[in-house]
Amino acid sequence: MSPLKIGNVVLKSRLISSNALPHFLQGPESYPAEPIIAYLSNIARNGAAIVTFGAWTNKNQRKGFGDSVHFPMFDIDDPSVENYMTQLTEAIHFYGSKASIAISPMRIEGYGVCDAPAGPPEFELPEPDEDEDRKDMPPMPGIFNGPTKALTREMMDKLIADTVKSAKYFKKLGFDMASIHMAYRAPLPARFLSPLTNKRTDEFGGSIENRARFPLMICEAIKTALGPDFLIEVLMSGEEEPGGITVADTVAFCKLGEGKFDIIQVRGGDGDLAHPTGFNSKKGLPVTLHVAEAIKQSGSKIITAPIGGYQDIDDIESFIASGKTDMVGAGRAFICDTDYGAKIISGRVNDVVPCIRCNRCHGLSMKGPWLSVCSVNPVVGLVHKINTMISPPIAVKKVAVIGGGPAGMNAAVVAAGRGHKVTLFEKNITLGGQLVHSDYSSFKWPLKDFKNYLIHQIDKQNIKVKLNTTATPEMITAGGFDAVIVALGAEPNIPDIPGLKKKGSLGANVWTPISVYGNEKALGKNVVVVGGSEIGTETGMYLAENGHNVTVLTRQKKLAPEADRVHYYTMFEQAWKRLPDFSFILQATTTSVADGSVKYTDAKGVEHKIEADSIVIAGGMNPRQTEAVQFYGSASVFHIVGDCNEVGNVQKCVRSSFAIASTI
Repeated sequence: MSPLKIGNVVLKSRLISSNALPHFLQGPESYPAEPIIAYLSNIARNGAAIVTFGAWTNKNQRKGFGDSVHFPMFDIDDPSVENYMTQLTEAIHFYGSKASIAISPMRIEGYGVCDAPAGPPEFELPEPDEDEDRKDMPPMPGIFNGPTKALTREMMDKLIADTVKSAKYFKKLGFDMASIHMAYRAPLPARFLSPLTNKRTDEFGGSIENRARFPLMICEAIKTALGPDFLIEVLMSGEEEPGGITVADTVAFCKLGEGKFDIIQVRGGDGDLAHPTGFNSKKGLPVTLHVAEAIKQSGSKIITAPIGGYQDIDDIESFIASGKTDMVGAGRAFICDTDYGAKIISGRVNDVVPCIRCNRCHGLSMKGPWLSVCSVNPVVGLVHKINTMISPPIAVKKVAVIGGGPAGMNAAVVAAGRGHKVTLFEKNITLGGQLVHSDYSSFKWPLKDFKNYLIHQIDKQNIKVKLNTTATPEMITAGGFDAVIVALGAEPNIPDIPGLKKKGSLGANVWTPISVYGNEKALGKNVVVVGGSEIGTETGMYLAENGHNVTVLTRQKKLAPEADRVHYYTMFEQAWKRLPDFSFILQATTTSVADGSVKYTDAKGVEHKIEADSIVIAGGMNPRQTEAVQFYGSASVFHIVGDCNEVGNVQKCVRSSFAIASTI
């Protein structure tokens, strides 16, 4: 939280809030509406020295698909919109922060980087999936499509002039600096920088000095027109795939950029890598830190601000104190904890809500529905009105919570935080519910952090916990509780497949996913997972990591079709492809199970047989509703939350438990 001086500008801390908003926080308004202003001003209040805001004006973009349609679109030709823009910058300035306008210089339609007179699209859209995500979707409108011809120098000058004009306009509205997008090989400057897209043979192609020429011309023009105190931040992919930008290129670019821009925000090689998950990142090792460190070691005067998984306060403190970077950029850190900076300032480091890196804040699929959600922060999308939705408690109540999974633990924490006396009943010997699987799976460490955070909050709130205790309605009645919150979770669904059950229980060597974790040594070498949902796929991956030969059978056309598509599924897919002992068969309908084998029919109806020492049934989950409603009447206030009401995910468990506990 120490200040940083850049020229004549003093930044109040080492935290940058990047151009990141929960998906579709902005509605159809053509101006920054109250949800946007409240969200960004809260980030300033929480200690961010720079709060970045992207004012996109391509209103047709929202008619496309993909995560980019979530950016706010504004009608800057309407003078009344300027009023709301200035309200936004003033709200940020109120807390002593700098307002940064994100600018993405895109290409003139039909023209791009390439040296050839005509060529294929420079921005290649992914092939349509066989599922509904992109099926029958039109191409994204506008700047990303169509054949391209090489930009002329006159066109470059025109684009630079337009960018400077835009920067001047936003400076008049109160913005203190510009954040120029040059990452992911998407905006035009990024495509000049990357040798994967820049094939020119003139003074703008070839060496890094040449490839950097046009991007730096943009920065220099802004500096000349707006003065040295109008800071410029460059967003750059610090290291791309083989053949692309190297760390040495990025270091050289920063050396060349001295005096032309001030801050380098180091991002991943593409949009997915810039939003790391548990599949492609390790705890305490951000994927872009080594690039920032190389820039620092080179002696460059450019301020470094890597981004991509920076949230842990002790880690960030260490990175800055040891000289590996000057600042850090964050998006999800501010999304998943509304009080992130306030907790840093007050020293409540262990109270920061861990991001589970699900990337649901970016969207759930490539074509909607467009929801503003966070798996661990239930007030995302409600920050601007949450105080009017929750009333303070009238009196201290005695509250019973049944179930120690994520919904139960969160309900207990929220209720205790409102001053109530809470007792939590859990039938197992540990808290966590089905999240206990994260203790075993290497790629679920972000979820493990969240589970442990909830347990820490339970301990901190002095909530009475009764482990290894199966609560009954009679027990709650006898305890004289004023309210009971039932969070019993869900139980595995066992499909009606011949051979699965014997005398009312599962057959020999048949397992459910949750029973596998911690017991993997009890399973045989060859394992068949029946069901290719996200749970089934992850369970198969876990077993493959632990020495089993795994085959997943699924009726779907792809594995884990329900998994989030935006900045998540690709990394998920790459992770299972890296496992040599993991395989799957699509459009396979399991017909019977016997000792040592599984029979299934393929998409053409042909029956096959596969050998199996052990079988894992991933047939979904059933909510424990019948058991839950039996607690009605055991206290004057009765609620059901989490999976025992409706099977969902961590996000639904957290939001439902927060909402209910906030009403008691």
